[in-house]
This record gives sequence, structure tokens and C-alpha cells, in this order.
Amino acid sequence: MAETFADENLAVMASECVRDVFDSYNAEFRDIARRASTRFEQKDWKAIQSDVRERLDLYEQALSRVEDQLAPLLENRMRDKPLWMEIKQQFPQLFVNRHDFDLAETFFNSITRKIFYTVGIDRDIEYFHLEDRRQRPPEEKPVFQRYSRVSDTASLIRTILAERHCGVSFEDLDRDAALVAQEIDLYLWPLVGYRDYDAIDVIRPLFYRNKVAYIIGRIVADSRYVPLILPLYHGERGIYVDTVLLQEAEASRVFSFAHSYFQVVVDRHDALINFLKSILPEKHVAELYTSIGYTKHGKTEYYRDLHRFVHLSKEQFVIAPGREGAVMIVFTMPDYDYVLKIIKDTPCFLRTPDETPKTISKAEVKHRYSMVCHRDRVGRMVDTQEFENLRFKRKRFSEELLEEFRVAASDAVSVLGDNVVVHHVYVQRRVMPLLMYLQQEKDPEQVRRVLIDFGYFLKDLAAAGIFPSDLFNIWNYGVTRRGRVVLYDYDDVMPLERIHFRIKPEPQNEFEEMEPESDWIVAMPDDYFLDEMERYSGLPPALRGVFKSVHGDLYTLDFWSDMQRRIKEGEIVDITPYDRTKSFRYRW
Repeated sequence: MAETFADENLAVMASECVRDVFDSYNAEFRDIARRASTRFEQKDWKAIQSDVRERLDLYEQALSRVEDQLAPLLENRMRDKPLWMEIKQQFPQLFVNRHDFDLAETFFNSITRKIFYTVGIDRDIEYFHLEDRRQRPPEEKPVFQRYSRVSDTASLIRTILAERHCGVSFEDLDRDAALVAQEIDLYLWPLVGYRDYDAIDVIRPLFYRNKVAYIIGRIVADSRYVPLILPLYHGERGIYVDTVLLQEAEASRVFSFAHSYFQVVVDRHDALINFLKSILPEKHVAELYTSIGYTKHGKTEYYRDLHRFVHLSKEQFVIAPGREGAVMIVFTMPDYDYVLKIIKDTPCFLRTPDETPKTISKAEVKHRYSMVCHRDRVGRMVDTQEFENLRFKRKRFSEELLEEFRVAASDAVSVLGDNVVVHHVYVQRRVMPLLMYLQQEKDPEQVRRVLIDFGYFLKDLAAAGIFPSDLFNIWNYGVTRRGRVVLYDYDDVMPLERIHFRIKPEPQNEFEEMEPESDWIVAMPDDYFLDEMERYSGLPPALRGVFKSVHGDLYTLDFWSDMQRRIKEGEIVDITPYDRTKSFRYRW
């Protein structure tokens, strides 16, 4: 009995240690998010990006702190599984009447997986709920403020704006309120006609990302919710509202999985998620958690969704549609919204179709994925979640995929009897490869729109300091269900500042004219010849004219040199996460 009591006492102390570090991590997380308002007020855009990177690294730092603090407490029992089973029993007692128990359980699971190198799920020392129906304490104060309709829309919007002034005066508050109001009234006309809508609910804090602060709300009309998103910019003469977004598709784009995460401070993350789900019903909960910076709990929610899908659908994993990659094996299930990507045993890539494949180390592939994660993804680079040691039933994999694993990825995948263990995998939202989209889309105007967006996509990447060195290999790019071009393969990306853009020299003598170019043109690994772009463009020849008519500057040395200069000087280029033509600035 004395030994049992000692173990229980030790488990309580270990649980308290985990809780204290979790609380410390949450406080640091909130402190960083809280800085965003001051950064926006001071137009300190570089500091905002620095804060985003700092917040991304907090979680792993917290896990390391737990290990360091538990080591002297547990001594030689650090990997004593029965003790950890007791710690797991004690831990929830510390979160009675707390709303953040779900985040705490994710944190606990991260610790046990780090210590035990868990394969699959170990329910003895991990929390796993397919459906979490536990009751949370009631909110002391709603996450949103309700503004009832008592007069005209312009007056209501003016009140909402005035109460969220960001510490800086508005450039013209009445003008912005009138512009927003007229768009709301017009949009609601087919829904409510002469009848008034009921109210507007607005999240109390602002959402900050890059150079924009967002007011996020919803219009309550006829028992339905209409999204209300107001992007605020800090201009030369103060704050101004750039536009109003009212459609679910527009709101979804602002919360896209291709954007970096918001900085927002709320007391109840669960209430915030519920509010966002009310205006974005098609968004996965995992994506919503990730969008506000809770990336690890986003992984937990994703894994729950994957677990449910595998067992309910009975579908098999198969090789994803599209061209086979030289670096990754990409697989999915026919009706699943995500793809899984594992690095091949000997990854390689081609710069041009007539080159010999060049190997790239697995460490370098992982470094490039991490680099993208820590950069501003400007709405153009698909969010990537990294998992280790996932276990599935063998029968859930097609024989063709298992053979591909055996031939090309035996280091990353083990088949152990009736189970398949995936040791390292990246997970991304599924998009249609750009070339497949261009081949299948029958509406020429839709093709034109995507082609033009492809050019803006390349310019947005350049503005973020990202260069896909296989620039026109359009199998690396995809089209979302909203018709937006995004990048999903990061094994070929490099910092823009590292690239040496060149124009291929002319032959200077008869020997050079007669011999292959490789015999007399000296090229370094980071050299990029712009005059080769047309020759090796993956765009179908019939579509290149439309693309080049709008984005011909992409073929010039001036464009890329200017972008490199701006990145070197530290300029933060403004990336608009919605249709540029919706900006009120066009009306002023």
C-alpha cells in the first residue's frame, strides 16, 4: 500500500509539472498574439512576421521543458509505463471546471509520444476521443458582442468600427461605414427584402495577419448566419476599411489552409471555434483550430477525422491521381479531402526535362518543408501537418500502393504482419493538379481566370521570398475548389535571394556554335536562365499566349531583380486574400 501511495503521489507531482508547463506555454502563446495590436498600430510588419515564427516554435520548446523538469523528478522511471498510466489518471483532475482540457490532453499526448516514441495510438497513456461530448463550464462573457438593429445599417456599422479603432484614428469613419452599409443592404435584399435583419454579432478582439487587422462577425437574418468580414488597413492617413466580405466562399478564402495563422486573443477558444463554424460550416474543425494558431490540436482533430473516415468508409489508400513525383509518394482515399506524402528512400529532382536526375537528401527535403512553414505562405502554399509513426491495418492499402512502398519507400513505411506503420508523413488538403484542371475544365473563361491567377500566384510567391526552382513544372501546383492556384510541393523551393537570375550568353565563336551548350556555358546550381522559361514551360502551348499577355514581366530579368531587391531591403509586400477588384479604393 505504501508503494501504491508513493506512485500516486509521484503521479500527482508529475501531472502538476505537465500542467504548469502547459499553462506557461499558453501564457506565452497569448502574450505573442497580444503584441499584434501594437505591431499593427506601429506598422511594424517585420516584427509581426518574427512573432509568427516565434509562436510556431513555442510548442516544441515547451515539450523540451517538460522533459527537463520531469527527468530529476522521475529519475530512472521516466519511461515506466505503469507510472505514466497513473499520471494519465491524475492529469484530468487538474482540469475540472476548465474549458481548455482538450488542448491540455493534446499537450499530454505530445509528451508521451515524445518520451515513448509511440507507434499508432497507445490508449493506456494517451487520450483519444472520436467524439468529445464532455461539458465545458459556461462562458462568463460571450466571445462575441451582439449589435441589435435599431436604426439604419450605416449607423450600426459606424458603431462597430468605432469600438474597434486599433489605437489609431480612422481615415474617414463615416465614409467607410457608408460603403460597408450599402454593400450589406444590397447583399441582404434578396434574402430579407423590406424586412430588417435581426442583429450583427462581432467577435470582440480583432484578428491580425500580415499587414491586416480583420473584424470577424456574422449577420443574423431570418434564422441564418451571413459572414461579415471587414479587413482594416493602416494607411498613410490612418485606418481604413478596404472592403466587406459577405459570401461564405470569400470568408473561406480568408481562412484558407494556404494562409499563415491569425494572431487573436480570446478567453474561450472553444467558443471562438463554434462561432467560426457557424459562418464556415464546410470548414473542417481541424483547419479552424490551425487557422488561429493551435496547430497541434489541429493535428489531433485531423487524426480523429482520419480515424473516423478510415473506419466508416472502408475505403483503401491508393496512389493519388497525377504524375508520379521524384521525391514523394502521394496517396489518399478516393473520397477523402486530404493527401498523405512520404519521402522516397532516394529522392531526386529534375531542373529541366533533358537533365540527369539529381539526388536531394531527405534532410534537405524536410528543411524546405520547415522553411515554408516558417515563412508567410501568402495564401498560396498549402498548410502541411507532419506526423510520425501512424499505424493502419494492411487491408486499408491497395496492393499497388504497398508495392510502391516496398520499392521506393521502405525506410519510411514498414509492413508488420497485418499492420502498416508509416514512420514519417506529411498531410495536406487535397487539390487538383493544375495541368489536370486545365485538361478537364471545359469553360474557356474559367481556364482564362485560372491561367491569370497562376501568374499572380507566382508573383505572390516571389513577394514572400519563395522561388520554386522548377518554375514551370505545373505538376507542382494545384487548384483549390474555390479556383485558386496554390503550391503543394516544397521539395524544390528555395529562398528567392539565393537564386542567380541570368540570360543565357550568346556563342562567341564557331566552336561554341557547334558544341553543346553544356560544354561552354558555366552554370552553378542556383543559376536560373530566364530565356529557358518559354522552352520548358509546362503550360500547354495553346494557353501560353493568354498567360503571357498578362504576365509577360515574369519572363524578364527586371521583374526578378526588382523582387530580389525588395526582399533584400526587407519590404513586406501586401498580399490581398480576396478579389482585388472588391477593394473600396477603386471607388474613391
